[in-house]
Amino acid sequence: MNRRSFLKATTGVAATLANGMGWTRNMRAQATSEEEVVEISLGAFYPIGRWYFDPIGVHIQPGQRVRWSGRKWGGSVTAFHPSHDNHELRIPEGARPFDSGILIEGDNPRARFEWVFEEEGTYDYYSRRQERLGAVGRIVVGSPGGPGEEPIGYGESAGRALTYPDVREVFSWLSSEKIVEQGVIPYPMERFGKTFPAQESHF
Repeated sequence: MNRRSFLKATTGVAATLANGMGWTRNMRAQATSEEEVVEISLGAFYPIGRWYFDPIGVHIQPGQRVRWSGRKWGGSVTAFHPSHDNHELRIPEGARPFDSGILIEGDNPRARFEWVFEEEGTYDYYSRRQERLGAVGRIVVGSPGGPGEEPIGYGESAGRALTYPDVREVFSWLSSEKIVEQGVIPYPMERFGKTFPAQESHF
C-alpha cells in the first residue's frame, strides 16, 4: 500500500470512529436529558432557627436519581443506618446506606450529592450537624415498606442513638401515605418554624 492509499484508508477509519464516538456522546446526552432527576435543597432560616430539606418528602420510582444541593455550609445527606452514628435502620434492608459527607457551597464540588435509588421501600435521612434542629427527610421508592415504616425511635431499646424531639415531630407528621398521594411535599415552614429571639439580632 502506498502512502496515499494508506492516508486515505486511515482517514476513513478515523472518520468512522469519530462519527461513532459522536453518536455515543449524543445518545448519552439524550439519555441524561430524558432522565428525570429530583432536586432537593438543604437550607436554613435563622430567624426561626431551623435547618431543613426542601422538599421534605418525595415519591420516586426504582432506578430514579435524586440530587441534593447544600445551600448552606456544613450540612450532609446521611441515611438512617447503624453504620452512621449508631442510628436505627430506617432504609430497606439490603439497600446501600448513602452518606454525602459534609456539603459546602462555593468552589467545593461536594456542594451537591446524587444517589440512584434501586431498592423499593422507605428511606429516611438526616443532616449530621443539623439533625437536632429537625433537618431530616423521607423518600419513598415505589411502595412504602421496610424499617423506615417502624415507629420513630424503635431502635432505642436495642441501644441505637436516641431520637431528637424535633426529628420525632417531623416524622410523626410526614407519613409515607401522604408522600405517595402528593408526590412532592414542600417543607412546611409555617408548621415547624420556631422563634429563637437570641438569634434574631444576629441575622
